[in-house]
Amino acid sequence: MATESNTFTKVCTTDFGRFKVKLEPTNLFVGGSNYCVNIMMERNKTTLNWLSTSKGGCELDGKMIRKEETIKMVDLAFSILRRYHPERTIVTLLDDSGYSWTGPRQRVFKVNFLKGYLLMYQKTWYEEKFNAKMENDDIHSMYRKEVEIGFDDPARKPEIFSFGSEKEKLEPLYRDSRTWREFITKIKKQYDNEKYKLMIDWYRQAIYYIMNGMEINQNWKIDISARPEYNCTWSGGSNSSKRKTKKKNFTFSKYYPIGPFYHEKTI
Repeated sequence: MATESNTFTKVCTTDFGRFKVKLEPTNLFVGGSNYCVNIMMERNKTTLNWLSTSKGGCELDGKMIRKEETIKMVDLAFSILRRYHPERTIVTLLDDSGYSWTGPRQRVFKVNFLKGYLLMYQKTWYEEKFNAKMENDDIHSMYRKEVEIGFDDPARKPEIFSFGSEKEKLEPLYRDSRTWREFITKIKKQYDNEKYKLMIDWYRQAIYYIMNGMEINQNWKIDISARPEYNCTWSGGSNSSKRKTKKKNFTFSKYYPIGPFYHEKTI
């Protein structure tokens, strides 16, 4: 167990970037000019309350944090949490991540990854990247069974299905497919760069058929004891220890609290 104070703001240098870390009694923040990860520590629960790379500023030297770097940044937060709070091994989340874009008249559209990513890859984003599971193990087992059956069972693919505004592009692929898996494979092959935009009108209904009506909006959990561990070379900042340390000049932009879970296409 670390001897440093459990309340501080410091700089953590890793082999994939330099990050600002703020640890409070009930919160852990990791980022750069913006805090891009927030883990909230309640009395009997630890929650991944926020993860967003869409606005950038997640790393102090201006490095873009995307894709695999996003996963490393989150695992860094988990590593710091384990170091200072080793008793907190399970992090819960409400998986509301998604792909968002701005359309005509500045209208914002969003495909929720809980169902949208599941439709494309047969796992949710957190399930694939962090081995997340539903908090209820029995329901999770039922969910995985439905996934294994639903994508390959021709009986769960209706003969007629509405694709809304994307009828022209998608109906020919749908008619030429025996199962949902075959259909989704064709979409990814032909329209990979726009696949999420193509599904906005119909992906929830598709998941309803694939999952045989099973609802999957459950709370999820990540066992962080099984995640990779990243170490910090600490510098700068301040802590609440009574020991006096030489003051160093580090300036960071002001942090404004933001709502839970919002991912854009950049993760």
